[in-house]
Amino acid sequence: METGKVREFLRYVDKEILPATTDLENLDVKNRKHVQKLVYTNLVDRFDSLIDGLVLDNCRCEFLTAEATKGMTQQITEAELIKLLMRSGDIQDAIDEKLKAAIRNSVLRERHSKKLTSALSAFEVIGNLKSAPRVNVSTGAILEKITPQNKYIPYSIAGYADWLYSRRNAIVHGNGSNKYLKNDLVQLKKLYKCEPTETFRIKLGTVQIAAEFYRGVCGLFTDAANEA
Repeated sequence: METGKVREFLRYVDKEILPATTDLENLDVKNRKHVQKLVYTNLVDRFDSLIDGLVLDNCRCEFLTAEATKGMTQQITEAELIKLLMRSGDIQDAIDEKLKAAIRNSVLRERHSKKLTSALSAFEVIGNLKSAPRVNVSTGAILEKITPQNKYIPYSIAGYADWLYSRRNAIVHGNGSNKYLKNDLVQLKKLYKCEPTETFRIKLGTVQIAAEFYRGVCGLFTDAANEA
């Protein structure tokens, strides 16, 4: 499995996100509120982009190929098959592009946490990603198991990722708002049995905890790739 983009993301966290949080500590709290949100949304967006990249880079794996070909019902004629085989020099590239196009219109159109689940499934990461409580929400660390302390935050890997992305949505689509979008509140409750408070705050610790969680998810990808 291809994991080059994981290394790129980790370098981004180490060289840009974490140093930025250190710099922000030197600013007055009032002056850094807007910048904190910007750093947070950049981090979440970069992780979302990582998931897209991993899915596309590994489009030939069994799980993603099955997802990509679900809606492919058009029959191919013998003449068309011969023409394809005659183009053997670039047929593999053509197959990749067809798979990627199908994935962009299916897997990558899903909700952020569903995309993440698909990517982890493609890497054959074992476990109940949707409901098993594994995230220490105080630190962002991914554990083998943890006992949930409240219903405001999802403790599963997929749920916690969804919760982080929902905050990003509120900031980006709510004009910098600290209030969750209504649809995100509905989805968090429906998918992850979570009932967040209607508003939230982004602090330096918020960014650092999110970075630690994303680092842990990256570890799941690389460990699975190494075991394959």
